[in-house]
Amino acid sequence: MSGTFNDISFRHLFFLASLGICLAIIVVVMIGFFLYGFIKYTKRGLSKKDGSRYGGYLAWEVFWVGTPLLVLMASAFNQIHWALAWVLMVIILQSGFMNIMKRSPDYKNDLKFKGRLDNYFRSLINGLSKFGKRNSFLVFLAFVIGSFISSFMMYDLCIGIHPFRVSSRYSRRALGESCPSGEICNFILTVPENLSNSIIVGWHSNDKPINSFAYYDTVSHSNYINNDNLVFNVNKFNNPYNFSVNGTFFEMENIKQEEQRYVSWADITGLKSSTVYYIVVGIETSNGQLIFYPERKFRTAPSDGTPYNFITGGDMGMTGTGESLSINAALVEPLFVMLGGDVAYDSGFDSCYRCWDQWFNRWDSTFITPTGFSLPIITTIGNHEAAGWKSSRGSVQFYTRYLPFQLGLQNIDPNDRPLQHSHIIGNETIIIVMDSWVVDQIPDQVSWMEQVLADNNNKTFKFALYHIALYPCTKISMDVEISSLAKQFWGPVFDQYNLTVGYENHYHLYKRSKQLINGLEHPNGTLYIGDGSWGVETTVKLRDYDYLEFYGRIQHVIHSKINTHNSTINIETINVDNEIFDSWERKLK
Repeated sequence: MSGTFNDISFRHLFFLASLGICLAIIVVVMIGFFLYGFIKYTKRGLSKKDGSRYGGYLAWEVFWVGTPLLVLMASAFNQIHWALAWVLMVIILQSGFMNIMKRSPDYKNDLKFKGRLDNYFRSLINGLSKFGKRNSFLVFLAFVIGSFISSFMMYDLCIGIHPFRVSSRYSRRALGESCPSGEICNFILTVPENLSNSIIVGWHSNDKPINSFAYYDTVSHSNYINNDNLVFNVNKFNNPYNFSVNGTFFEMENIKQEEQRYVSWADITGLKSSTVYYIVVGIETSNGQLIFYPERKFRTAPSDGTPYNFITGGDMGMTGTGESLSINAALVEPLFVMLGGDVAYDSGFDSCYRCWDQWFNRWDSTFITPTGFSLPIITTIGNHEAAGWKSSRGSVQFYTRYLPFQLGLQNIDPNDRPLQHSHIIGNETIIIVMDSWVVDQIPDQVSWMEQVLADNNNKTFKFALYHIALYPCTKISMDVEISSLAKQFWGPVFDQYNLTVGYENHYHLYKRSKQLINGLEHPNGTLYIGDGSWGVETTVKLRDYDYLEFYGRIQHVIHSKINTHNSTINIETINVDNEIFDSWERKLK
């Protein structure tokens, strides 16, 4: 649907909304002044025509002095630079003020009248003269100072949602660096192609590394590297860990005007299955310092058919409800977590980097299981990781740069990392992850899906993670094309290769479908579950479609338990009160 509301980026959507609000305010005030002028003249016994002219003049003056609001919004959303906005606002306000204060000049000789334009400029000068030079200068100074403060302080907005929050470049700088010098920030574990023998670890730093690295072992060394002891002199450091790997790092160019940031990641391979590992990450700086992140522990997936469990959900954000759900999710000791897009809600704003920093901090503090494990993650891209549906790679500011899901990507630009990836868990599970046309078109991914599923057709459990829903429990016009295309092109692939579960997201609701083949109930069909409400909520209308088994406006996470011994999957859906409100079980043949 080119040329529709669906193709407007979130930045432009927020910009247009702000312009609409400002215009609405201006129009309301214009109407008020028009009525005031009209009533004032008619009460004096003057004609309605004269009253309309006077009211129209007052309304025009309101529009004139109100247009700086529109300029301010253009600056706030980076349509023009704040310095240009400052100059334009001063010019508009000063000229509007002079127009209000103008007084017809007193001519001593009618021959001096040189026409309407000459008379207008003389009336402006005469008005300022009668107002007084000192007063005129003070008003001008007020315009200069007020325009400077407003344009500077509102420049380069970040509009964060779930929850709604606004920051400007000035307010962010006033808070200080989000990832300070001398620290490691934003530790994350991501799931690569095979969680039984490898893992990917990522971290950020303000200091430029000359080397980044990860040390790991099967025993803890937290007595040596811990929260109280994270910075070492390189010449005095004795590495107690048995294994190490060098990382790769790059600078975040899109936020360097506000904060220096280097992103590191390391591929850790050759791990043993069903094994607990302890890991620290860090950097070496040019001044001879080693800066570490506190030790974390993780476990690899089994490869011998041992049962395992994992958590799935989507549309998380930073709400309090989402935090409660995450705490509940960690209690079940999952092996890993799948997050179906709309992670931190940066919405394609490069100025919203702190949304991700806050999300990373919460993830690392919340997703520690009762036995102390940090949980690796699999995610898919959502429309709020970019400027919206059908976006360009350039509008994906953070997602691909922060979250690698494949080994060996060191020679690829981080923003060009594939948005489709597959993951083997144990011997019996394959997970495929697709892009719901946030960047890559739906049909273009079919051949990749078919190849991966064909290569793993012997796997008992086949799962798919993606953002849009093939079988939603509501209808939103701007999403219909994406959902319909996914159903048209992906649905037959799921049916052909007997997909077990499609984990769906985006709508901020909950649903569980019947088992479906070609949209019809079938005992060997695919279950479609989710619709994404990990902390976010909505007021959209629920639809009672025939393919639905259960649905509601319920915030949730989905707990999936895989028993490879008897080929059974059991799903329990958990609400914010840590109650299981829906469940489903299937024994696969």
